[in-house]
Parts: sequence; C-alpha cells; structure tokens
Amino acid sequence: MTPTLARRTGAIALITATAAALAGCGAGVGARLTYDDTEKVKVSEIVLSGGSGNVTVATAPINETRIKRVVRTGGSADPQASYRLDGTVLSIDTRCGEHCNVSYEIQAPTGVRVHGKLGSGDISLTEVGTAEITVGSGNVEVDRATGAVSVKSGSGDITVTDLHGATTLVAGSGNVEAHGLAGGAAVRAQASSGDVEVELAEAGPVTARTGSGNVELVVPDGAYQVKTHTGSGDTELIGVANDPSAKTLLDVQTGSGDVTITTIPGA
Repeated sequence: MTPTLARRTGAIALITATAAALAGCGAGVGARLTYDDTEKVKVSEIVLSGGSGNVTVATAPINETRIKRVVRTGGSADPQASYRLDGTVLSIDTRCGEHCNVSYEIQAPTGVRVHGKLGSGDISLTEVGTAEITVGSGNVEVDRATGAVSVKSGSGDITVTDLHGATTLVAGSGNVEAHGLAGGAAVRAQASSGDVEVELAEAGPVTARTGSGNVELVVPDGAYQVKTHTGSGDTELIGVANDPSAKTLLDVQTGSGDVTITTIPGA
C-alpha cells in the first residue's frame, strides 16, 4: 500500500499498512501498521505496560523523542491510541484494542529512566539511566545503564553488560548473565531454573542463587568474605581466598548445581 503521511500536534507520523493474515487473530484479514513519530519533548521517563509486544529503547544526546511503532491487528477496527505524553513522561502500552498489539523502537534523550511491566515480549535497553522492568515471559537485555537496574522475568533469559549501579536480576525459568559490572554497588542475581554468570569489573558484594543450575562468578583481585552452599554440586575457588574479616561479601548458593568463583589476576 502507499505510505500515508499523517500529521498531528507535536508529532509527524509516517504510516505504512500491510494486509496479512495474523496467527491467533481468527480467520479475518489483519494488518501490520508502522508509525514513525517524532515528539518535540525531551522525555525523562518511559513507563511500560501491556500484554504482548517487544520494546527497544536506546538513547542519544537529543532534545526530542523518536517513536517507531509496529502495530499488528487482526480486526477491522482502527488501532486505539497506544502511547501518551504527560509532561516529560512517556507512557507506552503494547495493547491497542481487541486482537491488536504494538511493538516499539524508541530513541530517547540521554539519562532517561525506564520502568514498568509487560505480560510477554522481549525488552532491550541501551545507555538508559535507571531501569526497573518486570516481564512475564520474554528475554531482557540491558547495556551500559548508568544507574540502578532491576529486572525480573518469569520465563526468559536476562543479559546485562557494563552497568554502573546496584543490580538485581531475577529469572524464574531462564539464564542470568551479567558482565562488566562496575561501580562497586551490590549485585543480586537469581535463577530458579537456569545458570547464573556474574563478572565484576570492580569489586563489590554479590548474592547469587540458583534452584537448579550452576553459578559462575568472576571478580577482580581483592579481599573477599566467601560464603557458599550447594545442595547437590561442587564448589571451586580459583585464586580466591576466604577472608572472614573482609568487608566485601560473595554469597553463593545452589540447590542443584556447581559453584565456581574465579579471580582475574591484576584486574
């Protein structure tokens, strides 16, 4: 179909519709609609909500917010509004009506805070300020956040890199991977069923738990108080000595799985 340019106050939207039969939307004809909006607002906070849909947020040194929406609808009704602006707060919803869901790709100003809950979908955040995310089913990736990060996934993998604040990562069924954690803030990483890997760029306290799965912890040289417990599994300390007087605690437990803690010489 021919793209249609739709204008409204504060935004320009480029809309492309493609007719397609959508799985799970009955026998009717559905549509895939793409909207590219530019809001002339320096958004400071993004709030997520909805059922099913993917969300990608990246930041740049800009004074506006660019929002790409991919709407998939299986009904004949027009999609309902799926995001709103309240001052500098952008609230996005992956629901847009009956048999209708939205995925987002957002470029926001540097330092934006992201928080909220999704029923299912993958989430990717790059160079945001802080993040507090809960998803029922889906993978979550956070890269180079400057503040505190909390991610909880009922089913799905969690992967974070180069974080600089307090970090909490909890997966029900899925693996947890955290690399390049700096700043010395507390780290909590947990998987009910899955492996946990944590790599620190700077020394800091770590609490790691698995119900069924292995824990691998890599830390810089330093003094650590080490506490480990395995219900069924082996424990190996490589280059790490337990110093009961140390202020930095590494507390690792597995129900069924191995524990490996390794020091990086010279790190």
